[in-house]
Amino acid sequence: MYRKREKTEYIVHNVDLAFDILFFLAKYPESKLQEIESRIEGSHYQIEKIIEVLINRGYIDFNKKKKTYSLGIKNFEVGYSYISHVEIRKLAKPYLQYLGEKFQENVYLALRSGFEIVYIDSYEVNRSVLVRSRVGRLLPMYASASGKIHLAEMDQDELEEFFKEVKLIPYTNKTITDKNLLLEHIKKVKEQGYAIDDEEWEEEVKCLSVPVRNHTGKVAAALTLSAPSYRVPKERLITEVKDEFIKKASELSEKLGYSKE
Repeated sequence: MYRKREKTEYIVHNVDLAFDILFFLAKYPESKLQEIESRIEGSHYQIEKIIEVLINRGYIDFNKKKKTYSLGIKNFEVGYSYISHVEIRKLAKPYLQYLGEKFQENVYLALRSGFEIVYIDSYEVNRSVLVRSRVGRLLPMYASASGKIHLAEMDQDELEEFFKEVKLIPYTNKTITDKNLLLEHIKKVKEQGYAIDDEEWEEEVKCLSVPVRNHTGKVAAALTLSAPSYRVPKERLITEVKDEFIKKASELSEKLGYSKE
């Protein structure tokens, strides 16, 4: 009996086909449509439409004169982004260790993932009371210190897109859920060069975060200290922790090619 396919099945199958086409062109650049179709299991219509989308997205280049297809520049961007993340993680390790040992609190390296934050590495200390590990976890930008660092770097258009996509829900009674208050808050973060999570994501947990910049001057990551509030109150974050974090983030930024000049 014929079974009608669900729409999601078509979508998943087309995604699979898109990867097959990209991997094929990685092996056989400057291939013609007929050559692609002979090696990829899909209808002429499917393959043609998928290639059209990939061309529009910059993942495939089409040579009109030769009528051949090759990988586009977007693949380099994705690959370079991955390499950069591996590189920054390697370069950041001694700084995570130094800061973690100096303050005897957990220190994290956080990257932006869409409109969220992901912690990709850490130096975690051994103490009786600790903040649970955040490595691999996604955190909301507006309620985390590292997220505020990235929010503070967004231009007006991207901020507007953020507020369209992200619902400001409260995680604690201190979470900033008012758009105008948040805008004022991240403006201050940009001016002062650091951000604090004052129990806005988790109760009884405070965090301080500073930006790490790459060779273009853009924020590539954030160095973040996370600790129980009773052990590291907000005043201590500002008077004792902040300056050392800014200093080490600056050193790490220089290793990534950043220069203030």
